[in-house]
Amino acid sequence: MKQNQFFFSLLVAGTLAYGCGNTKRIESAEVPKAAPQPAVVAEPTPVPSDRYTVVTQDTLWGIAGKSDIYADNFQWPLIYKANRDNIKDPDLIYPKQDFSIRKGVTSEEVAHAKDLAMKTPKYVPHSKPRETLPLDYF
Repeated sequence: MKQNQFFFSLLVAGTLAYGCGNTKRIESAEVPKAAPQPAVVAEPTPVPSDRYTVVTQDTLWGIAGKSDIYADNFQWPLIYKANRDNIKDPDLIYPKQDFSIRKGVTSEEVAHAKDLAMKTPKYVPHSKPRETLPLDYF
């Protein structure tokens, strides 16, 4: 019996010293605060360019398709129309030409440009500006 009392005394002493099993002791009545979350930083949206300088191998089709221009190749007539002083033939543009890119065009202007682009005949290679264009782009 003395042995049982001894083990019981050890059990009580251990419980008092270390607590019961997996029970957690609450040290304070404060509710723990959530860890601060890192601020979500939005990627800056690139400001669309109002000018574009032609490089080798550029076409009006390719320029219009650039994401910071119109992101739609079929809008190339908008560039042609805005730069008619610098472009004699929409098939012939040259490196270092500086084009104005109109932003804020109306949906009607976009629809008209796309219609013109779809009606434009297939490209036929030529090195001199054509006297007569296949469509009236203006």
